[in-house]
This record gives sequence, C-alpha cells and structure tokens, in this order.
Amino acid sequence: MAQRQDRPHRIETYPERCTGCLRCALRCSYIFTGRFNPCAARIRVRVEKDRCEIELGDACTGCGECAKACLYGALARVPEGEVL
Repeated sequence: MAQRQDRPHRIETYPERCTGCLRCALRCSYIFTGRFNPCAARIRVRVEKDRCEIELGDACTGCGECAKACLYGALARVPEGEVL
C-alpha cells in the first residue's frame, strides 16, 4: 500500500483474513454520510469466489473506524511509517 504523507495513520489490509461481510464499509459509510451504504464508503471490498480484495479510496482519512468494525483482523490502523 502506498504511504500517504499527509495523514498520521494508514490502514493496513490483510485480505486473506477478510470474509466479505462488509462491516467495514457499512461503518465507514455511516460515519461519513450518516447512511449504511457500502457504495458510499471510502473502502471497497470485492468478493470473488473464495477470496476478497480490499481497496482504500483516496478519500480515506485513516481514521480506523473500518478496522474497529472488522471482526476478523483484516484491517489495522497503524502510524504512518510503522512496519508491521
């Protein structure tokens, strides 16, 4: 994932842990729009057969709300520059 210099935190993704439940996208959309609508989220989760792809949009602030909502450890909020 490319580092974003203007944000103190970034979201690290672990797609192999993702189940495609969309809790992250629902939380993100509700926090930023007041609606539970994954299409309005700043995170995208694509499920294809037995694997998921997680993509963070340019509008992502690194707030970590998506990571808080994830029950499976597929997302983590880490300080910019920290290596996990």
